[in-house]
Amino acid sequence: MTQTYSWHTESVRFSLLGVTEGAKVSWHSITGKEAESMTNRPAQQLVIEEGPFEDGRLVVTSQPGRIDITLSAMPSDPFSPPSLGVFDEVTQSFERRLSGVKMPGVARLAFGATLSTFPGSLENSNKLFKVLVPQIQIDPSVSDLMLQFNRPKKLPKVSGVVMNRLTKWAQLVSQTIQYHNNVALNPINKHVIQLELDLNSHPESKLPSPSAYGPLIAAFFTEARGLVAGSENG
Repeated sequence: MTQTYSWHTESVRFSLLGVTEGAKVSWHSITGKEAESMTNRPAQQLVIEEGPFEDGRLVVTSQPGRIDITLSAMPSDPFSPPSLGVFDEVTQSFERRLSGVKMPGVARLAFGATLSTFPGSLENSNKLFKVLVPQIQIDPSVSDLMLQFNRPKKLPKVSGVVMNRLTKWAQLVSQTIQYHNNVALNPINKHVIQLELDLNSHPESKLPSPSAYGPLIAAFFTEARGLVAGSENG
C-alpha cells in the first residue's frame, strides 16, 4: 500500500528523573530570556515557569525528584490540529537549546513526544495503521485502538546505557463541537492516528557525570527521529 501522510508534532518533552533536592533548570537557561509567568507552590515544592517560545509554549516544571521541559503547540484554529512543525526540525532546534544548558546530576533521563496524523476516513485509518504497525492484524470495523510496545536498546557508545523505547499507538476518532449563540452546531469528526514516544534510560543503567550528558542527550533525540522516520517509511 502506498499512502502519503504527514505527522503533526503536538509536543516534545525532555525530563530529568531522580533529581537531587534543590537542583534546578530555569526557563532563562534554555531561552536566554525571562519566563512570561511563574507559579510557585511551596507546600508542594512545585515551580512552573512558562512562556511563548519559537512556535509553541515552553513550560519548565520542577517538583521533588523531577524536572520536565515541555514544548507544546498552541491551537490557532479549533478546526485545525495544532503543530510545532516538522518533527525533525523541531527536535533538532530543541536539542540545540538543551545542549547549552548545565544539567544537574540525575538518576534517569527521558524524552517524550506526541504526534498525530489524520487519514480522513476509517478505511484509510485502518489501512495506514496496518502499515505503521504491521505486527498487528485489526478487524476492519475497529475504530478505537491503543497499543504500546517497548523495545529496549543498549547504547554501546554511551557507557552501555540501556534505553527503553516505548511507542504507544492509538487509532481513534476526535470530535469538535462549535457553539454559536449557545447553540451547538453539527460536530466535526476526524479520524486520528496518534503516536506517543517515551524514551528513557533503564532504572538499572548508571548514567555518566552531568558534564558527559551531551552524547546521551544526542542519542535520545537521534533515536526519536529515527523511530518517527521509520514509521514514515512504513
